[in-house]
Amino acid sequence: MASTEDAETPPKTSTSSPPHLPSTTTPTTPVTSFLGAVDVEPDPLAEYPSFDEPWDFSDMVLVHPDRRFHVHKAVVSMWSPTLKDQIMKCTNTGPGEVCEVALESNSTITAEDYLEMLQVIYPPNKAIYWVNCFKLVTLANTLNMFELLRRCENFLMKEKRLTLRMLVFAQEEHLTRLLQKCTKFCSRMNLDELHKSHYYQAISAENKANLLETRCWRIEQKLKKSEIRSWELICTLRAIHESWERKEGACVQHRYNGMHQENCNDCLHAIRRQIGKLCELALNTPSDVSD
Repeated sequence: MASTEDAETPPKTSTSSPPHLPSTTTPTTPVTSFLGAVDVEPDPLAEYPSFDEPWDFSDMVLVHPDRRFHVHKAVVSMWSPTLKDQIMKCTNTGPGEVCEVALESNSTITAEDYLEMLQVIYPPNKAIYWVNCFKLVTLANTLNMFELLRRCENFLMKEKRLTLRMLVFAQEEHLTRLLQKCTKFCSRMNLDELHKSHYYQAISAENKANLLETRCWRIEQKLKKSEIRSWELICTLRAIHESWERKEGACVQHRYNGMHQENCNDCLHAIRRQIGKLCELALNTPSDVSD
């Protein structure tokens, strides 16, 4: 998803850390967002739990093949119904033992991803930003962490310029609100742009139909506005023509008979002013054919 730039800032290490709060510090590293925008993690000097050792009454362990995380049942069960169910089934809780729950592991979810997720849900609550957001969404869906999923979607909804790539991501991760916003934004793309993108082929038939239907609706709205605009311009041209045919717009000298004289410069200036007012009225019309 998101990737760091080639040049990384060396990690900053904390000079002192409270003994009861094992922590890690994240450096200020410029990162490239999902859409190519540069983003920097907030509070780069904040200290986050590392979960490597028992701390502050931790009473269970989340077990990943590459790492063990010492956490609290009350905290993880509030965030994840899936982990809560596994805690309820935990049997290795004899004297001196703690509950151990195995975490799902595959090529796309690493121990570092689980650490990032825990640091987000534990105080001081690491911020959701471009580097961690997409893995957090995957983990939130895996562990049914609905509140975390909502927060990640809210973060992604703030992006103003969306792409087909984001649309496919929203489709795969079941982010309904983000999917609707992406569909509306991508409906501005013409058919050549849509077909040239390899992400277009990854869109499901239903979402592809919604995308094309939204595009058709947008084109219809634009056509209606264009028709109204065309009629307004036609009316303006007719008014100009009728004004000339009736020889209106005479100067003060020839106004007594209400007819302008073509060989009178003052009459021609008066006509020009009248035409200018009609054109200005047409240009300032409230109709808008823009997208």
